[in-house]
Amino acid sequence: MTLRARIALAMAVLTGATAIFVAVTTYVATDQRVRSEVDQSLESAARRFQDPDGRQAAILCGTNPTTRPRTRMPELINEYADGIQIQCIGPKGEFLSGTGSVLLPINDRDKRIAASGIGSQTRTVRVGDKVLRVETVGIQPNGAVQIARDYGETNRVLASLRLWLVAIVVLAAAASALAGWLIARRATKPLVQLTDAAEEVANTGRLDVDVPSAGNDEPGRLARAFSTMLAALGQSRDQQQQLVQDAGHELRTPLTSLRTNVETLQRYPDLPEETRRTILDDLESETRELGALVDELVQLATDTFDDEPEELVALDQLTLRIVERARRRTGRDITLTSSPSTIEGRPRDLARAISNLIDNAAKFSEPPSAVDVVVSPGSVSVRDRGPGVAVEDQGHVFDRFYRSALARSKPGSGLGLAIVDQTAKAHGGAVSVSNHPDGGAVFTLALPEVPTQTVAD
Repeated sequence: MTLRARIALAMAVLTGATAIFVAVTTYVATDQRVRSEVDQSLESAARRFQDPDGRQAAILCGTNPTTRPRTRMPELINEYADGIQIQCIGPKGEFLSGTGSVLLPINDRDKRIAASGIGSQTRTVRVGDKVLRVETVGIQPNGAVQIARDYGETNRVLASLRLWLVAIVVLAAAASALAGWLIARRATKPLVQLTDAAEEVANTGRLDVDVPSAGNDEPGRLARAFSTMLAALGQSRDQQQQLVQDAGHELRTPLTSLRTNVETLQRYPDLPEETRRTILDDLESETRELGALVDELVQLATDTFDDEPEELVALDQLTLRIVERARRRTGRDITLTSSPSTIEGRPRDLARAISNLIDNAAKFSEPPSAVDVVVSPGSVSVRDRGPGVAVEDQGHVFDRFYRSALARSKPGSGLGLAIVDQTAKAHGGAVSVSNHPDGGAVFTLALPEVPTQTVAD
């Protein structure tokens, strides 16, 4: 069942239940009101027979020895309201006289009332095709009088009322179902369009499908979120495709060099030892570069470095260890100026990013020029002594595989700075580049610092 059908059905059920409650309440109240009015008219007629000495009843019913039965009955008919029928019962429950064309039924309770001359009862009876409302009252010293009124017309009115109420309930439920369906159709139209768009994406794989215009309600928010998700997926897919294309291009050069050197060794087995050693050294260097390139590609393609949990990191101490390791590995002069700084992050990711900045600075600083590293609260700055970064290149140096004109003659894959940028963003920070007034480029890795009070706690 569709959402529209469920909403329409729910509204029909709710409206129907409400209409049924109102109809039942109306019918019961009307029935009680009409019955009360009939009973009041019967009680009003019955009071005339409840005189203490029983004279009125004796005259009417012929219980007085001087009055024959039915002698006064025709004369008294006109004294009562139209539709009233009177029937007298003797002390033994026998019929004495009456004004109607039918005999009113006498039950056991009527007989007990007649025997004692005390009490009353009101009930509805059916005599032939007539429905009567009958009240039996005792008269003194004994006997009883039954006063009846036609109840058929009242029942017909109530039956007609029942039909009208049933019709109203059905019409109200139908109208509510129709209104619910129309409202649901209008309310769910954005959801239907969004569902169609999602199904098109699932069936075709296209991410440029039309998404319904967003409003301020929940479907509008969902449409905006879905549109944002499609845009992010499209961007991610484009980046992956670009990464694959760039990676294929970058891998082609070292693989071609490797293949050339291997073919040279295979074709010329009698190469001089010095030439062979040179080719083997080239193979080893190219293999290392190729391995590093593959590692960097994997890191960038997965958008994560490892599953290392975040923790409090002393940025100054971490940078000190990286600088000491870089000094041992490269033999270069690397100066470090630091002040205490604590951040929250993944130590290995941060170490890789800082190491990339130092390696990049060392690559563009010709020996024996030094590399300057400065750690300040929430940032690490690395300065080289190279030619700097051209203004037109500063907006692209952190792109994957981007290499400026000056960098093309240097070794590297063009991924190191991209990894630094990704690490900075993953930690809620940023990386930037500028040129130092005294020459060289300055790369700054800025990260959110943890307040000192938090660290102490």
